[in-house]
Amino acid sequence: MAFQLQGIPCNPGTVPAAVKLSPSIWGFLQSATAIRWEGEDAKAESEDLQGQNIFNRTFGKKRAMKNYFSLIVFICVVAVHLTVPAISLYAQQRDSSKANRLDSVTVTAFKKNGPADLKRFSPGTNVISYSGEAVKKMQSASLADFIKAENAAYIKEYGRGMNAFLSIRGTSSSHTTIDWNGQNMSLPTMGQADLSHIPLYFFDAMDIHIGGGSALYGDGSIGGTVKLKTGAKWISGHSGDISLTLGSFGSIFTGATYRYSGAAVESRSSVLFNRALNNYTFENNTKPGRPRERLNNSAISNWGAIQEIHLKAGKLGTLSASLMYLDFDREIQPSVSLNDRPEAHNSIYDNNLKLSASLEGGTESLSWRISSSYAYDNERYKEDTISANRVMINTDIEYRKSVFSFRGGLNGEYIKPQVKSYIPDIEESRAGGYIIAKAEGSGLLSASIGARYLYSSSGTLPIMPLVNARFKIPVGGGHSLYIRGSWSGNAKIPSLNDRYWGGDNIYLKSEKSRSAEAGVNWGWYSGEWSASMFLTGYRSVVKDWIRWLPAGEVWRPRNIPEVLSRGVEAGGEITYSVAFAKATLRGSYAFTDIKTVIPLWADDPAKGEQLAYQPKHSWRLNATAEAGKFTFNISLNNTGKRTTLDIFDILPSYTLTDAGISYKGMIKHNEFVVGGVLKNIFNVSYQNVKFYAMPGFNWLINFQFRF
Repeated sequence: MAFQLQGIPCNPGTVPAAVKLSPSIWGFLQSATAIRWEGEDAKAESEDLQGQNIFNRTFGKKRAMKNYFSLIVFICVVAVHLTVPAISLYAQQRDSSKANRLDSVTVTAFKKNGPADLKRFSPGTNVISYSGEAVKKMQSASLADFIKAENAAYIKEYGRGMNAFLSIRGTSSSHTTIDWNGQNMSLPTMGQADLSHIPLYFFDAMDIHIGGGSALYGDGSIGGTVKLKTGAKWISGHSGDISLTLGSFGSIFTGATYRYSGAAVESRSSVLFNRALNNYTFENNTKPGRPRERLNNSAISNWGAIQEIHLKAGKLGTLSASLMYLDFDREIQPSVSLNDRPEAHNSIYDNNLKLSASLEGGTESLSWRISSSYAYDNERYKEDTISANRVMINTDIEYRKSVFSFRGGLNGEYIKPQVKSYIPDIEESRAGGYIIAKAEGSGLLSASIGARYLYSSSGTLPIMPLVNARFKIPVGGGHSLYIRGSWSGNAKIPSLNDRYWGGDNIYLKSEKSRSAEAGVNWGWYSGEWSASMFLTGYRSVVKDWIRWLPAGEVWRPRNIPEVLSRGVEAGGEITYSVAFAKATLRGSYAFTDIKTVIPLWADDPAKGEQLAYQPKHSWRLNATAEAGKFTFNISLNNTGKRTTLDIFDILPSYTLTDAGISYKGMIKHNEFVVGGVLKNIFNVSYQNVKFYAMPGFNWLINFQFRF
């Protein structure tokens, strides 16, 4: 069953840190300023400064090194899958010999007893979970495409396949944590993640936690958290899939996954390749007569690989290790006014390596998880590089007794960046811990309370508390009814760019928020019919919001004293199901009112006005029909009016219509799915961000074979 995400509006516009830079970066920023925003928003810390994503196309020795790395990855994957079955066989033989010696012992199936998902400790908020089946339907998409298609989410994007960033409830994109099995996917330099760089194909499932959750997930979760999941399935034997997608504008995606699961060992290997020319036509609204032109300098090419190994370690639990590598080679889409000026065109290249290891296990009442991770993120443009090394260590332990659960943990983090525009010899250390308790009362009441504290060598943070409650109202007739509420204190340490770009900005304070929400969830079923609905109202006050503002000839980060976000989120689903068919209609709506309450300057004209690039209204509507082996789908995606940095400059609203069909069949006991999607059927001409062309009508066809 798929769920609709409550409206996730985009973060406000921000501006660049064009401080005293090296000549090549400064040259790029001058072109990027014209290319990216025509006087619009960008900042070094945020999504809007492409100059921070620095790597152009390189050849010769650098390209050869990429080829060597690809060969090494391939050899490692082959070696793993030659070794794992042998290890598994040895483990089976070892277990068999133990059974022969201990004939009084009953051998049972392995059971995972690690700590429960943290979402269990937040019953008063709305957490949307997506199953593996829901994710599989869009496996060739990026995380940005998935959220945009499935949810009432406003994602701020600079073209097809270009930078894409989301914010929850009007907060900045740096206020949303993107987490993969406990490892932060955000870049430590900019403090955020580009969702166009996260391939959905690698992940098995996900949760989206709406609302503040710093006590659960750490600093940065002021607006919300996206939890990406992978792990062992423990389905004996060989399995996997091969996927191929072709589409408009020279688009091609191919991916392959192979999984082997034995008695004590499981291995999963996946690789992908994605390419698009993105040479679509658009209406140039900066020229007389608004002529149609073909977009230049917008091609993308990326590949990636993920390797995971899981080993049952007896009473200790399960030992897991994972590696993910992502490689992106992307041209920077120009603004429409610079489309025919090749001297202003540029490219970037970046790569990301993530390693992790964990031990997870438990008993009937006690469970634990110990993990460590390493990340290297590198971005380059011409000869200038922005990169960072990050090491993280986490420990979690949970104790369960009767209706009570207690959970706590400690964490440590070390970051070492390599950025020319920082002051020399920068490094950061962070350490902290959390504790939280939950009680379940006879199925009617569920409540939790907890707090987190974090120390940072670059600044101070307050204690981050959390209180949740959910109450079930007894009703009959196939109905279920819950009321819920949550209050949280949240915070975020300034990003490395905020703190060190162009100097040591010691005056900068950490961002802090206090959030409260209340809502209701209703469900009903009767025979072939079922329905569900949610309604949430929220209020969040963010103090010391960081924005980049002009300071003479340069830009500097400043703390805006107070920003207020208020809104309402609603959604529902109704399903009719019989033996041979199923029809579902679902929708969601978000109203977001976010304004500067106390500006930096008393005469700021933006005081009391909606923040830039924040639509007040957005909604989604989706209808799906399943008949036998066929599935039909049509969806409408509406984004409301929003302003640019100029509060009097309003971008119009737009509604996009997509339709698709798929067929699921069998080839020698193996499943395959073939389908197609028509996107933007009515060829709507629109700009998500001012002066950045978006595609008109386009199509995709896909094929996936599962074994």
